[in-house]
Amino acid sequence: MVLDKRNLYNMPWSLNDSPLGWLEATDVCNINCRGCYRKNRAGHKPLDQLKDEVLFLKKWRNSDSMAIAGGEPTLHPDILDLIKFISENGMKSLIITNGYGLTRRRLTELRSAGLTGLSFNINATQERPEFQDLDEVTNTTLNEIRLKYARMVADTGGLTAGFKITVDNQTINDVPGFVQWAVKNAELINSITLVTFRGLPVSREFEYYTNGKKIAISKESLGYAISAREKEKISVTSNDIYKVIKEYYPEYEASSYLGGTADHTSFKWLLGNIVMNSKGKLFGSYGKKAMEVIQTLYHFIKGSYVLHLRKRKSVRKIFFLALFDSTLRSTFRRYLKYVLANPFRLFYRVNILNIAVLQAPDVLPDGSCDMCESCPDLCVYDGRLVPSCRLDEYIQYGGLLRVQKKH
Repeated sequence: MVLDKRNLYNMPWSLNDSPLGWLEATDVCNINCRGCYRKNRAGHKPLDQLKDEVLFLKKWRNSDSMAIAGGEPTLHPDILDLIKFISENGMKSLIITNGYGLTRRRLTELRSAGLTGLSFNINATQERPEFQDLDEVTNTTLNEIRLKYARMVADTGGLTAGFKITVDNQTINDVPGFVQWAVKNAELINSITLVTFRGLPVSREFEYYTNGKKIAISKESLGYAISAREKEKISVTSNDIYKVIKEYYPEYEASSYLGGTADHTSFKWLLGNIVMNSKGKLFGSYGKKAMEVIQTLYHFIKGSYVLHLRKRKSVRKIFFLALFDSTLRSTFRRYLKYVLANPFRLFYRVNILNIAVLQAPDVLPDGSCDMCESCPDLCVYDGRLVPSCRLDEYIQYGGLLRVQKKH
């Protein structure tokens, strides 16, 4: 269960050719999340500014999809007009949301405007109204809330649904239950994302600078600043999460990755999948060659790389890529054996559950910061592209923090 980059496809995304554009539509939110990296300072961005950012990202990022984030983007008064504008410019749109306050009527309006899908962030680290009468927020409770939103999206029709959790040294024990829930409900959802807990340690060991000026940071000024006592929370890596998933689901395998900018051993984005049918039977995954063909063909036909797909009823045609991919050939053989045992099983839908493991920015022992190579989540700030996960540093301090270890 040791990852080897030679067995994975290194995604060919770059600064000027990336599948995703990132829009920070608002920093207004209706709940609080521990470790949130977006402080409520500016409110809703004007629609004209957001349209300019869409065109900027289309021109300089060659994006296939636009991720609309915040804050809580569904609170933006012009969200429907923004989605329509993205669609009119030939791109898909994905809302990153906590889901709170969404209704079936609102989902229908979003779909009619041209929305492609939603990515829900529902974690125990949030202060959600659904938690108020609970003595303990368990993984079972969280999965019940997630299922409520998954069913709402499915009932609306035509939209994809993904779910994200944050993983630290304690919640890593919840990973198997989360993946099990996703596998069980793969008819309703398309993807899950597991993100390592992000934190910038505030300790006497380091000093912080921006543009040559020493900066004093705190939790009040920077949402992801953490104390030295909380340092264990940021010890989990994408490799750790991969091993946990693999232990419980040996059918799962990663196919591709993005490395780090400072640590050549890190897996900042680790992408994989599980191929199954509508009855919950797992067959395996597809590997690096299948992903390479998908990215290359999509770019050849559409002119851009791809990360998010539109809703599909069945993905059985993925088996054609077994011609190129040894991992998928093994998956197809298991599927074929299953169908030959009972030909009626051919009529069961084939689903793919996409599993993404993301490792947040890490401060290395020498003070350097390991970011995602060819970062897919760059947003527009002051006429340039900056990492969305560190946008607050630009807003608060005028540039990225440089961490320097004291001598």
